[in-house]
Amino acid sequence: MAYTTLLYTVISLSLSLAASALAPPPDTTLQAPTTVRAGYYFAADADLWPLSALDASLYTHLYYSSLSVHPTRHTLQLPADLAQARLLANFSRELKGRNPALRTLLSLATAGVEDAAAGAATASGDPAFAAMAADPTSRAAFADAAVRVARENGFDGIDVAWRFPASAVEMADFGFLVAEWRAAAPQGFLLTATVYFSNHVFGAPFAGVDYPSEAVAGSLDWINVMAFGLRPAGAAANVTAFDAPLYDRASHFSVSYGVVSWLDAGVPAGKVVMGLPLYGRSWFLCNKANSGVGAPVVAAGPKQRGSNATGAMSYAEVQALTTTAGGRAPVMTSYDNGSVSSYLAVGDVWVAFDGAAVVAEKLGFAARCGLLGYFLWPVNYDDANLTVTRRASEVWEQSKISSDSRNVTGVRQGKAPFELPPALGSPSPASEPVPVPRSASFSRLCRKKLDAHLHLSVLILLYINWCLPRLSSIHSNIEG
Repeated sequence: MAYTTLLYTVISLSLSLAASALAPPPDTTLQAPTTVRAGYYFAADADLWPLSALDASLYTHLYYSSLSVHPTRHTLQLPADLAQARLLANFSRELKGRNPALRTLLSLATAGVEDAAAGAATASGDPAFAAMAADPTSRAAFADAAVRVARENGFDGIDVAWRFPASAVEMADFGFLVAEWRAAAPQGFLLTATVYFSNHVFGAPFAGVDYPSEAVAGSLDWINVMAFGLRPAGAAANVTAFDAPLYDRASHFSVSYGVVSWLDAGVPAGKVVMGLPLYGRSWFLCNKANSGVGAPVVAAGPKQRGSNATGAMSYAEVQALTTTAGGRAPVMTSYDNGSVSSYLAVGDVWVAFDGAAVVAEKLGFAARCGLLGYFLWPVNYDDANLTVTRRASEVWEQSKISSDSRNVTGVRQGKAPFELPPALGSPSPASEPVPVPRSASFSRLCRKKLDAHLHLSVLILLYINWCLPRLSSIHSNIEG
């Protein structure tokens, strides 16, 4: 067993080195974005919120979500529905017509990623995406098709939304994928990735499943951290719980832990964008009189038109719940200062959600960490007044205006409204953003570096293969 563990460890290390070898050298010819106020628009939910209802002035970047990998051919799957195809063609043109400074990106996602409340803390994997990324030929063909479709439809970049690489091999393939796409992308073309809430993937089949941070920092303009759906696999399903707490002293499943883990892994703060959910997680309570956090529940909350799933509500539906209750049921809202979370109880329905106050505190945390910005998930779920969208934009703009109050580490000078957890009180100083490479000039050098790493990996594995039988024999002789 010990030999197997050693072998897996060496393989994981070898793959990690190989993936990191593809990270391109810096290119200082172009300036990276200075701020990001982004949102994901779910094409499948266009009937809830047509493009005409979006206020494009509240964003710097908007994502079309999404196109996926064909489950058997491992090619880019385009919309079969005529209305969806028309939406893809009109997305960039219509939004940029209202905000010429806006940049749009085409998100390439795991099939079913439009399930907004699907746990971002669950490493379920995606066989189709993994198969495409594992084969150099299909990887290159997919990249070419994605860039071509994006440019033909007026997009300024693409987003890799693989939810999620679940092994060391898949993480290495992720590193190859983004590095090769960066090399193939035209100059000025944006490349981002939607990633797990932390740099380390919890609940994966094997230990040591970490993102290749060097390839991430060197190849991507930024990463979008899915800082929500933070209910780990195996967590009690029969009690209420927060879905996206900023802090959690009892576990790693918090926004702050995830963000700091990416910074500690070496990804510059200027390349990290933090996610904010525009959905709520709901349950039916066992007892209306017991409606706090951790209260017993009987089932997931009612199915809603917006989320089209039990146990999830759009922000608009959360707000509607309070108004439709009228005098028929008491409405109780609560803000938890320790975790920076809020919840709502109306009769026997309990909902954890991010209200305007929670959003403001989270963005304050992001500003203190020196992050590049935030994204809303998904923009279709806001209410008619765009309450969360407007509040997020206002708070983030204020943080940029008061940037002269930042110290050299990029962390805002000022007290938090409450004591931070010991390990998270002072994030590591943010390094300067890594310039984004814009050409394929690094290809020959990185391939040589990759070959060296792979040859070394093969030699190590051959040596281990030679040693293991002899070690086993020696071990047997000693026991005998």
